[in-house]
Amino acid sequence: MHSKHLRYLMSRPEAMIHHGMTRQLPRMLYPSSPLITLLESMTYHERLRWQGVRLSPQLGYQCGHPFHNAQQLLTWLKPDHQMLECEHWPAESFRIKRLSQKLTVDDLKPFSTQLPD
Repeated sequence: MHSKHLRYLMSRPEAMIHHGMTRQLPRMLYPSSPLITLLESMTYHERLRWQGVRLSPQLGYQCGHPFHNAQQLLTWLKPDHQMLECEHWPAESFRIKRLSQKLTVDDLKPFSTQLPD
């Protein structure tokens, strides 16, 4: 049992009762998208240098939310390495699930105000 499962069960009595009766736990999900893959391929310091990043459908998200830097964007896209299926994170509701093409740094350039040197 993962520590996220324990926290979930301890904070929700109805989930604890359901687990006691069925022995079922929520599934673990691993947030992923072409944009997450691209951002994770960069180092932390590179992500900090990508300033003024704005989401768009070309990047795989149905919104235009602005972010100060690419690191802040990655934190919003992927709040944790693993998520419970019952946890909600805002980025998932905006993700265009049918988009599966690999993104490159050139795809990100038009949506940033300041590029790294």
